[in-house]
Amino acid sequence: MTLAALAAWGAGCSGNSSVERSLDRTHASISASFDGAVTEERNYVLPVDGIVDLDLQTFGGDVVIRSGQDTKGEARMMVTVVARHGSDRKEEATASLTDISVKAEIRRGGDVPTLVMRCETSHDEAWLHRTNIDIEVPELRRVKVRTRSGKVHVFENRGACSVETTDGEIHVFTPWAISEDITLVNRGAEIVFRAFNGTCGTFDVDCVNGRVLTRIEAGDWRIIDRRNDQDTLHARLGTCSNRIMMRNVDAPVVISIVKDPMEYGSIFSSP
Repeated sequence: MTLAALAAWGAGCSGNSSVERSLDRTHASISASFDGAVTEERNYVLPVDGIVDLDLQTFGGDVVIRSGQDTKGEARMMVTVVARHGSDRKEEATASLTDISVKAEIRRGGDVPTLVMRCETSHDEAWLHRTNIDIEVPELRRVKVRTRSGKVHVFENRGACSVETTDGEIHVFTPWAISEDITLVNRGAEIVFRAFNGTCGTFDVDCVNGRVLTRIEAGDWRIIDRRNDQDTLHARLGTCSNRIMMRNVDAPVVISIVKDPMEYGSIFSSP
């Protein structure tokens, strides 16, 4: 089903906000005020049936994706569009917000629906624009995110995850055992991958000017490889054939396969 128009998501449908979500919003608001930024909040909802995949591309900004306990039959998207032209260009910044477009649709045809989201800007100074996106769906399977810069947090995905960004941490935390491909590529901020015991695959991890830290609590963990050192990891966990590939520059990669990967939330990144 293709939806050309997005319906507004009212304040009464916002659900329970987590501590982390509240902190994120407060930080973004304070940051915008100091930067002399102009912001506009756009809230949307689309109907979905149970578990979905997500495919998101944006020109820059933070992305948070959650599998929500109280989100049934719909995908909720809160998008804060931002223009940072400086305090002496606020009128121009306000006018430029109309150059930022947000499009989303539910595409069917596979074994589960896919929420496809695209954010674009037509402004001549595109680097002054950002889209900070918070998405909540009932159940999340596979995830693909591309953003030019900004953090990407993914919570409770059940399958493959591919994320590319720069200058913002990548956190992928899931209480499920993952046996599909994982690709996380970053520069300038940490990558943290935490998943449930039973996760398996071939690990291919490289950092430049960073470290690889691991905590594997269960499973057949084979790390003997002459290429391994403090910033490189080639290893196999279990007998799965999927690839778990991570690349980073100037920041660490942290991998935890544990019995309670959601225990500490996203604030703590030690393995």
